[in-house]
Amino acid sequence: MITFIMLIAEISHAQYSYILHVRNQELEGKKIKLYLLDNKAQQAWKTDSSTIKNGMARFKGTMSQPVHFAELGFKIQGKSASIKFPLDSGEHSLRLETGTDLDGLPGISGLETNSMRIWRQADQLWHSLYDKYPLTANGRAIPKAIFLEDLKNQLQLVSNHPKDYFSVLHLYQTSAREVSLQHATSVLEAWAKLDTGLSGSPLGLSVYERQKNYIRGYLDAQVGKKITDFTVSDIEGNTFDTRALRGQNYLIVLSATWCLPCQKQLPHLKALYDKYKTSGLKVVYLNNDDNIAKWKAHVKKNGLTWINVSERVKFQDSRIPRSLGIYAVPTCILVNAEGKITYNSDQGDTGLDKLDAAIKKTI
Repeated sequence: MITFIMLIAEISHAQYSYILHVRNQELEGKKIKLYLLDNKAQQAWKTDSSTIKNGMARFKGTMSQPVHFAELGFKIQGKSASIKFPLDSGEHSLRLETGTDLDGLPGISGLETNSMRIWRQADQLWHSLYDKYPLTANGRAIPKAIFLEDLKNQLQLVSNHPKDYFSVLHLYQTSAREVSLQHATSVLEAWAKLDTGLSGSPLGLSVYERQKNYIRGYLDAQVGKKITDFTVSDIEGNTFDTRALRGQNYLIVLSATWCLPCQKQLPHLKALYDKYKTSGLKVVYLNNDDNIAKWKAHVKKNGLTWINVSERVKFQDSRIPRSLGIYAVPTCILVNAEGKITYNSDQGDTGLDKLDAAIKKTI
């Protein structure tokens, strides 16, 4: 155990150096940028720039883990273009292809690292399924079964490369693509097949903790289980504690002002509240939004006279939904006077078709 902890500490404080040579003749004298991206490959946490001289640009720096997603940004004929790829620590070179493939899109060649090879395999697996469904103006109509098959393939790819750090990075991203008990279990199975140095890395542990916490919250929020109590601020800034509702029947509604399905369900929820409030039903309307002004205007506009509460943070930063095993809104959880869950819309009733009957039975 001591060795394992020391290994984690060593990895978490390590700095990894990289040198990247980018070859290109078409952009001679032009400045290009290198972005090191976060582990979601969405936002840049570090930016560097270099000018191509004699057909070459050079980047040098450090990163906090052995592999990061990176992005090269540049301009072609006045238009911005970019290409993403996994960048390993160490010294590497690649050729930037400025729009020479069949689609006229930029690409790279010559970067023959294990991370790049795995990433290409992942991309090929994705295309082998998704290319069967044509891209339209409204996107691709991908059946759920195909989406789940791709997830299965990507997790198997991770298991096939247990010693490559890119597998941890790919597992991190794949784990976030679906929220379900089956997927969380499959992610943990793939995680367990990684070398201990990778599964015990900060990124590997974050994958483990997220899935274990989801499973724990999901199982704790099943019908028949005791509700997990929480404390939060109400719309007036006062502290609200669900323990104050012990001995009463209440409905927890997890919603957000930015959630369109939530707004569509709101009239139905208001009608149910009006129908059962004289029988003692309480509603705790939990807003998952950090825009306080918008939330208060929403409450006023819709005449929401029930208990309105909010953590006042973005949904991805909220703690209460996670404690209830909830990773998407809208969701409704009905609690009886004994503090037990009698209904959870996540369990096969996202349209709230069975909620009226559940309230009637609970009350």
